Amino acid sequence: MPPEELIKAYREHKPDAIGLSGLLVKSAQQMIVTALDLREAGVEVPLLVGGAALSDSFTRRKIAPSYESVTCYAKDAMSGLDLLNKLSDPAQYESVVAAHRAADATAEPEEAPVNESTERSTRARLDVAPLGPPYANRVIRDVPQLQEIWGYINPAMLYTHHLGFKGNFEKKLAERWPSTRAVRRRRGDQEGGRKLPEASRGVAVLRGRGGGQLDETLRAGLSHASRSVRFPRQRREDGLCLPDYVMPAKDGVRDSVAIFVVTAGEGVRERAEEYKEKGEYLKMHAVQALALETAEACAEWLHRRIREDWGFPDPSEMTMKQRLKNEYRGRRYSPGYAACPDLDDQQKIFALLHPEDIGVHLTDGSMMEPEASVSAIVFHHPDCVYFDVSK
Repeated sequence: MPPEELIKAYREHKPDAIGLSGLLVKSAQQMIVTALDLREAGVEVPLLVGGAALSDSFTRRKIAPSYESVTCYAKDAMSGLDLLNKLSDPAQYESVVAAHRAADATAEPEEAPVNESTERSTRARLDVAPLGPPYANRVIRDVPQLQEIWGYINPAMLYTHHLGFKGNFEKKLAERWPSTRAVRRRRGDQEGGRKLPEASRGVAVLRGRGGGQLDETLRAGLSHASRSVRFPRQRREDGLCLPDYVMPAKDGVRDSVAIFVVTAGEGVRERAEEYKEKGEYLKMHAVQALALETAEACAEWLHRRIREDWGFPDPSEMTMKQRLKNEYRGRRYSPGYAACPDLDDQQKIFALLHPEDIGVHLTDGSMMEPEASVSAIVFHHPDCVYFDVSK
């Protein structure tokens, strides 16, 4: 949402506060620009910020100094509501504002980064055999039914993060409905028999190329220059960069990555609008949350299948809880997140996969529509970890 639209809405509706949510690194950076524009426009209401890409430290060091009024970090929607309740109470307002301004004033300055290196990190060993592509370019359409995909949903994300449940959801649900089948049925059948669209319309997977390159460029098996993706390296001693996880060719085998897009968003916005028009806001929020986590679950299911096709399936004794904690070989990374923060890399992925064929499109800002979609680059290296190139 451009800052000028927020300013226009502020002048029209006179809100008591403004909230900004940043899922991706790019949107967190945009918050600084938005805060400056709000300040220039004379907006002085409290600014609440949060989202996966944000931290309390970033808020205090980067966003708060750019805004005139108080800026509050909310780690999730529920803490945002709690903050707003306090800010709306005249008896608590001044104390909340004073506490946040005092914390902002003592925020630690950001450390100066070291120069970017071109040396491969030793944190990704080189004695790993390269693996050829799990399969050639293809679209997978034999995706399981929703009941199976929902088995891959992370309950903590759906019920605690999105829907604000307090406590151990799985334990409480098991106490109420001991049957696993009943638990899964109640996850998705609150629509009176109306099902969400199929979990995924399809998924494309492409071959990648390593060849021992150390210039932070991962070439996706194509010579077209615009389809290469340049990844940044951590500016720290022995910093990581995603191509460190691509092995040099050996014995005629060129290493590979898998690239995919999945979606569970068809018709979700329209369904949510139906609930909104009826004033059923909890259902509106719940159906959107379920769609988001269904797309994530489909990505988890597909990643498991890719590991199998690469030749290292998960151990038979692995539980879903272990799988959701990433206790398997390899990782998947999505543009806009900490290891590859340039959201415009989505355009390269879309040029390779053409996910428009399964109903997924990019906005001018390189965001995916429908929102309940996941794109990722999958690496098989056993040393893969999630890391932040800004640190």
